[in-house]
Amino acid sequence: MSDQLKVSEKYSRYWPAASAGSLILSVLFVGGYIYSNDLLLESYLRLAAFVFFVIGFLSYFKVRDGKITIIYELDHEKVADINITYSVRDQNIHVESIDLSDIKDIKVDEMPNRSLYNDFCKLDKSVRLQKKNMNGWLYLNEFHGRMIPLSHPNAEKVVQFIRDHMS
Repeated sequence: MSDQLKVSEKYSRYWPAASAGSLILSVLFVGGYIYSNDLLLESYLRLAAFVFFVIGFLSYFKVRDGKITIIYELDHEKVADINITYSVRDQNIHVESIDLSDIKDIKVDEMPNRSLYNDFCKLDKSVRLQKKNMNGWLYLNEFHGRMIPLSHPNAEKVVQFIRDHMS
């Protein structure tokens, strides 16, 4: 039984292309807006330029932030604890610890529906756990109010890793 599990955030390889393509389309629509003489066409081109600029800008932030890697590691000093380390580009950005003896149940679940994206993409998964002293479920891998999406196989690996080390 391994003492460490390393998984990555579900991250599309198309983010850089989406960012660059949207910004290029935005510039093209601005050029069309500038050289257009039709009032209705100008408004459509202005709207399209704005939409593609926003998509490109938000995609750029996703590319700049990078893919988050999560490392689950059994704490050798406290056998009942698992340390969870979040890192981006081999830099640790957050560390948290979970007491395994306090976990009642753990499961793979859908991402919480906090945005329109979650209505369209049901493939993203999260891990939820229930503590012995509470009735509700908590999300694992919530970082600064943001849920980190996992692929279904990675979420299953996390659940199995934690179940293997639970007492």
